[in-house]
Amino acid sequence: MTLKPGDINLASSGDMVKAGGVPFEYLAVLRREAPVFWNPPPVDGAVLRDVENYEPCGFWVLSKYEDVASVSKDTERFSCWENAILWIDVKQSPMALAAQRAGLMGMDPPQHTQFRRLVQPGFTPRSVAAMEPHIREEAAKVIGELAERDRAEFVFEVAAELPMILLCELMGVPQDRRNEYLELGNATASFEFNENFVEDQINLFLLLDDIVKTRKDAPDDTLVSKYVHGEVDGRKLAEGEITQFFQTLSIAGHETTRNTTAHFVRLMDEHPDQKALLLEDLEGRLPNAIEEVLRFSPPVMQFCRTATESVTLRGADIAKGDKVYMSYISANRDEDVFEDPERFDILRPNADKHLAFGTGAHFCLGASLARLQLRCILNELYTRLPDIALADAPTPMYSAWFNAITEMPVLTCPAASG
Repeated sequence: MTLKPGDINLASSGDMVKAGGVPFEYLAVLRREAPVFWNPPPVDGAVLRDVENYEPCGFWVLSKYEDVASVSKDTERFSCWENAILWIDVKQSPMALAAQRAGLMGMDPPQHTQFRRLVQPGFTPRSVAAMEPHIREEAAKVIGELAERDRAEFVFEVAAELPMILLCELMGVPQDRRNEYLELGNATASFEFNENFVEDQINLFLLLDDIVKTRKDAPDDTLVSKYVHGEVDGRKLAEGEITQFFQTLSIAGHETTRNTTAHFVRLMDEHPDQKALLLEDLEGRLPNAIEEVLRFSPPVMQFCRTATESVTLRGADIAKGDKVYMSYISANRDEDVFEDPERFDILRPNADKHLAFGTGAHFCLGASLARLQLRCILNELYTRLPDIALADAPTPMYSAWFNAITEMPVLTCPAASG
C-alpha cells in the first residue's frame, strides 16, 4: 500500500498500532511531499478520556530537520507557555495550563532561563564528570545482578534501574518510597493509556510535596533543595510551584534514558554487523554508537509549540494560536542532513547532529548526564555480557509521544541457555 499525506494521524495511538509502531515510512512521505502538513484532531476520542478540558487538537507537522531546528530556537513566535507542549488544547482549563507551565518544558525565556539557572550548576561538565565513579559503580551492580540470570525482562528490570537510582538520589527521594515514585512516574508518563491518570498524577504530586516540605527545614545538595531555597526574579518559589516542576522532571528524568538503553540493545540484536563493529573497539566506538541510536530511535518523538503570530512556512499558512508539532524522529532521518538515513551505522560521522535532545533554549538540561549513564551501563553490559540477545520480539508502547518499549525479554548468554 502506497501511503500519502493524511493516511496516518500522528496524535492517534490507534494509528500507531495500525502502523506497527513508529510510522517511519509515513514520515518519509511527509518529508518528500508535505513537509509542513496539517494533522487534524484524532477521531478516536479525547487523549485523556476522563479528564475535563483535555482535548486533542489539530496541528502542523514539521518533518524536516531545518524546520524543526528553527522553530525550536524561535521562542518568540513559537511558544511553550501559550498552550503547553503536547498536542492537547488545555487553555480552557486554567488548572491544567498552570500545571503545564510550572515545568521547565512549559516555560519560555526569560522565565525559562531563570528557573533553569537554579539547577544548571548540577549539570555542568565538571559536575557530571564528578558523578562518573558513582555511576560506574551503580552500573556494575545492575549488570552484575543481570549476569546471575539466564533470562530477564530488560526494560523495567534492567534499563530502568540506573536512571531511577540516580534520579532518586538527585531529587532526594527516600529509599523506602523509590518504587512508589518509579511506578507513579511511569503511570503519569503513560497518560495516553492510563485510566487512572488523574489519581496517579495526584499521588505523584503528594509524594513530591512531602519531599519539598522536608527539604524546607533540612537543606542539602539535592535538586529539590536548590529550588526550595533558591530565588527566581528576587522571590522564593511557592511549594506548589516547586512540586509541579519536579513532577515534570519525574517523567523526563528516567523515561528517556531507559528507552534509549533498551533501543540500543534491540538495535544491536537486529544489526549483528554493527554489534560486531562495536565489540571490536567497545570503548572507542561506544560514544558514537550511542549518538547513532539516539538519531535512529530517539526516545521522544515530538513536542509541540503554539504560534504567537501568523507565520508562513514552506507555503503553509500557520495561524496565530495553531499548534506546531516538531517531529524529532522524522528530522533525525532527514535525507538532506543524514546520508542514507534509514541505514543504522554506528560509524556515521555526523550521528551527533541528531535532535533527540532538542535544540535551542530547551536543549535537554540532563543531556550530558544521560550520555554518561548510557556509556557506563552499556560499557558494563557489553564487557560482561557481550552475547546478550533478544529472547522474543520487543513490545512497543504504540504511543503518539514516546518511542518506547514496554517489554523486551533477553537471554544474557544464548549459548549457555540453549
